[in-house]
Amino acid sequence: MTPGPTQVPEESLLTLARQVTHHRTPQFEALFQKTRLAMGKILRTEGDVFFITGSGTASMETALMNIVAPGETILILASGKFSQRWAEMGEVFGAKVIICSVPWGEPFRPDVVADILRAHPETVAVFGTLTETSTGVCHPIAELGRTIRENSAALFVVDGISGIGADRFEMDAWSVDLAVIGSQKALMGISGGGFVAVSPRAWEKIEQTPRRGFYFDLIKYRKSAQASTTPFTPAKPILEGLAVSLDAILAEGIETVWRRTSLLAEAVRAGIDAIGLARTTAFPADSMTAVFFPETGAFNAKRFMNEIHECYGIKFAGGQGEWRGKIFRMAHFGLIDEFDVLGTLGSIELALIDAGYPAEPGRGVAAAQRVFLAARQVLPRNISSKN
Repeated sequence: MTPGPTQVPEESLLTLARQVTHHRTPQFEALFQKTRLAMGKILRTEGDVFFITGSGTASMETALMNIVAPGETILILASGKFSQRWAEMGEVFGAKVIICSVPWGEPFRPDVVADILRAHPETVAVFGTLTETSTGVCHPIAELGRTIRENSAALFVVDGISGIGADRFEMDAWSVDLAVIGSQKALMGISGGGFVAVSPRAWEKIEQTPRRGFYFDLIKYRKSAQASTTPFTPAKPILEGLAVSLDAILAEGIETVWRRTSLLAEAVRAGIDAIGLARTTAFPADSMTAVFFPETGAFNAKRFMNEIHECYGIKFAGGQGEWRGKIFRMAHFGLIDEFDVLGTLGSIELALIDAGYPAEPGRGVAAAQRVFLAARQVLPRNISSKN
């Protein structure tokens, strides 16, 4: 139940059992085009989309280094452990980094961002995050994109590694110029792959920026894409498995995926609230939920995490940065369905009791069940995506 890596469909895993084939073939060219078109639909973009062999951080670095020259000013919207990574990268590549930060658990206010951009008209790019998984916040990307476009010539770059494919995201309509995604989150792929999506506005800046990279040079990727291939050897097995998962997403429909994920999120929140635990934010993502451990002296957080994994077979992610040891984080995207949610909430109740917290058995489960029952009145189908 971690917010990545997540469960991978069995059909996708079976592609890894096939014999490895060469990547400079018509078959790979067809696979390349298929996944590129699929990602365009998921991202809601008419722009270019490139597969990057590397983790989501590799996709982040690709986006930044191709549009920022040494000495240029960039604005980082820092709200947690992972969004702070943009600032660290900017410093490595010699940018003048301005940081706009908010308290953990809070979203960005577009008016504050507008004020900073008006004070720094030299800003060439704003770097933000769709879903900050260290805090559980989903940021108002649509409003931020509109604000940036109205108050600056800066590009808008969004880390959608954990959120895209679960939280609503519309790249073109929201004035996003570059978006980065990881394979092992809501896209239900194997770890080690990512995508970078590029708008026409971003290409203008890329072509003006001195080329300082070799492997992550987007101009190379664009040239190779014209021949339906990659400039370097791709992680073809990852892409083959991912293509199967993308087929499943598009067969369900991205709008339906967003609605289903939102329903699971609503049920989890209702269950956590009923148990009596505190969520980390009033501005939650639909893709995941972060929860504070009880502050009672008798509660043993380490024992809870061990119990939930060893006794009940459920893996959560722990806290990062200033919230290390204070929270647990769980996903509700991809293959996760309502039965996973109900079983997880029941296990949380039992593990809490084992760790010294007086949870009432069944209270969180019942709250989530009520959410699902209400949803069936408007969605006359099986919510589950599993056979």
